Amino acid sequence: MNRLEEYCTLLEHIYGKSIVEAFTVKNKTESKLTMNSESDNLKAKKHYQRKENEGCVTCSKIYRNPNFSKRILEFPGWIGNLNFTGAAPAKEIMIIGEAPTTLKDQINISFGLGLYSIKDDGKLNFDKLKKIYSEEETQLNAILKILKGNRLWEYINLLFLNKLNVIKPKIYITDLCKCNDDIKTNNKKDEKNKNMWAKCLTKCLIEEINLVNPSLIIFQGWSSYIYVRDYLIEQGLIKSEQAILEDTKNYYPQPGDPDFYKQRFYNPSYGKFPFNGKNIYFFRIYHQSFMYSNLSDFDRNKYINQNHQFIEKKILKEVLKIN
Repeated sequence: MNRLEEYCTLLEHIYGKSIVEAFTVKNKTESKLTMNSESDNLKAKKHYQRKENEGCVTCSKIYRNPNFSKRILEFPGWIGNLNFTGAAPAKEIMIIGEAPTTLKDQINISFGLGLYSIKDDGKLNFDKLKKIYSEEETQLNAILKILKGNRLWEYINLLFLNKLNVIKPKIYITDLCKCNDDIKTNNKKDEKNKNMWAKCLTKCLIEEINLVNPSLIIFQGWSSYIYVRDYLIEQGLIKSEQAILEDTKNYYPQPGDPDFYKQRFYNPSYGKFPFNGKNIYFFRIYHQSFMYSNLSDFDRNKYINQNHQFIEKKILKEVLKIN
């Protein structure tokens, strides 16, 4: 089985064959996978629901409940082709979030990559959304409310020196946890969710990283990063977190700086780890919900600007070869 077939098999294991077929088109001859047409994706999105006998078997056996088939899902997102030819990355950049959102029919932020248009400043084109949802006013209002704190592409654009249109075709976006199980009513830190997320990592995400084979992983927030870090330690691939971190002291203020803790701008986690016979670089950033809900405009701009020198020299030029 080649990489394309292995990847499609993984998606079917997580989401179900019907959902995979609703969102993607497979080109076996060229070993490529593309998103379906916009109209097909829109139709699929409005009825985005795992069938009773499809999807993650492990998850369904352990966490089966009456609403299992209606769990909130978040399909991966990308632009153009996922190219599984040879051993090269299917996409160079993988963004890993924490888990799907809790509003089933909101605009899935990952589909900002292809389904919904994005303006030059990284903001979603709300005029287009309004036309699409003109007959669903209640749903539209809920979507707009949620997206005020879910501005991933605007954030990425500012953080990466207004180069969103350059890096966007290189991005593959996914989550650590593939479906939510009553996250609204259960504390994310309880043992049930910890166990579920650990299984998502070992049964799904590690294989997903292996198959996509990115050059850079951007961990959005803390949760997705610590699960991967702990996995690397448990597997004996690294001895400790310090083994994968690289020095950033030339770019960021250090704890000796008297203003360091006042500013709340802690050093990011940046480094590389051995995986699938090569080193994959990673960069952990604040989650966009923290950026737009917890920081003032002043603090947010200061945080973004503080990262620019590091991102330009280390990530864009050295890792991604983008000038």
